[in-house]
Amino acid sequence: MATKPINRYTVQEASNLQIYENYSSETITVDDDDTDNSGTSWYTGSDGPAKEVTFIPYSGDAGAVIKIWLRIGGSYGDPITVKFDDFPLTINGLLIDQIKIQSDSGSTGGTAEVFEVLSFH
Repeated sequence: MATKPINRYTVQEASNLQIYENYSSETITVDDDDTDNSGTSWYTGSDGPAKEVTFIPYSGDAGAVIKIWLRIGGSYGDPITVKFDDFPLTINGLLIDQIKIQSDSGSTGGTAEVFEVLSFH
């Protein structure tokens, strides 16, 4: 006698489980001199744009102000300004092509901020 499974997914539920089938991870080091932007790009990759991005801090100046730019649909918007103490940060619900991160701790020669960026495609 055949038994019915406890959980049977609808087509939509099965599709939703595949949303984050691909993921990637990259370590980004951001200098404290406020002159360059570090980041990563999924624009030309085979995974396509990221549907969710999580920023996990490894090391850095607790008082640093971090600016994050998101490239969505080919253009950058206004920066998202966050203190280093407020990480980890997750951004979802958008199709993100590329990110840029900039740090300004207010001091020269300070500690560089290091982030692990997880992207789910």
